[in-house]
Amino acid sequence: MGVCLAERLALDPHTVTDEFFAEVKKVFSDDEIVEIIFACGIYNWGNKFNIALHMDADEASTYEADMGYRQEKIA
Repeated sequence: MGVCLAERLALDPHTVTDEFFAEVKKVFSDDEIVEIIFACGIYNWGNKFNIALHMDADEASTYEADMGYRQEKIA
């Protein structure tokens, strides 16, 4: 259920309907839900930050460099 919540928050938070939220509340406490949503928000913010700035790994890093970023025009 936590993964489903995280996925909905990342793809489209508008899909966290009242019905879905009721299912989440069967598994997690209010405090846990707040922590999950906060963590997802921070993680998703980092993704947006990295994409907007086209961040890449340093040459000395063990991570793969030369990342490709998709660019699209606003419809």
